[in-house]
Amino acid sequence: MARYRKATVAALAASALLVTSGAAYAGDLRIRKTVDEAPSMSWAYYNGGLTDLSPGTKDVYDGARATAMMMSIDNESTFRVTLRGLKKSAMHNEYGAHLHTGPCGLDANQQPTVGGHYNTTPAGQSLVVNDKTEVWLNFQVHSLDNTRATAVVPFVPDGTRSITFHEKATVHHGDGVGTAGLKLACIPLDIKKVGGAK
Repeated sequence: MARYRKATVAALAASALLVTSGAAYAGDLRIRKTVDEAPSMSWAYYNGGLTDLSPGTKDVYDGARATAMMMSIDNESTFRVTLRGLKKSAMHNEYGAHLHTGPCGLDANQQPTVGGHYNTTPAGQSLVVNDKTEVWLNFQVHSLDNTRATAVVPFVPDGTRSITFHEKATVHHGDGVGTAGLKLACIPLDIKKVGGAK
């Protein structure tokens, strides 16, 4: 029963993401060469509290909750994150969040386990840092209980990842670096393939 409920929640989350992000998909879906060619699909869903990556210090994410959804079809992925319960000091400010390589959490030395940005620059090439090689979820706070960010990228991440929330908005320096200040909080993102293992 629990397995059925989990699959149902995932299916509903994926459906909601596709419906609300339909405009992003509409102009970019590719026509398949053969009728029987099955699409490649991946998904992820999270709903819960944020892990504090800066214990002992106060920040706008303390006590906040998040819902995150990812849906991938073929070689395109749409991410949507909604934050609730941000501190009042966050109002009218902009913050950055990104998909990071490692799992969400702290190690034995209280250092974040999230690693660096998930980046799709091919091995052996100069690092390219932008919103097409990474997942950048910048958001401006107009509501403490309904702050959203959406990103559409031309790749499909995999594995156990994290969405990490920073102290500032993302700034692209144009020299292979995109920064957003300290890592303050994160949520897990366990990406699964439809009909198969992670």
